[in-house]
Amino acid sequence: MVAFVAGIVFLVKADADDAAYGYLALFLWFGIAAAIPVLLALGIPAIVMTRRVRQQERLGHDAVHPGLTVGEQ
Repeated sequence: MVAFVAGIVFLVKADADDAAYGYLALFLWFGIAAAIPVLLALGIPAIVMTRRVRQQERLGHDAVHPGLTVGEQ
């Protein structure tokens, strides 16, 4: 979000002063576009694992799998 706002600020400065700020804004936006898939690839598995851990804690520490009994673990 910070890079997006900074890109807008650079575009405004590019319009007023120097065109180099416009290129910097484009560079920031390409960086944002490249970072989105990486953040999704890291965030989605983290959310899934967090939900699984919370579910196990709700069921108790011995609940590894719903089909297993304590002796089978």
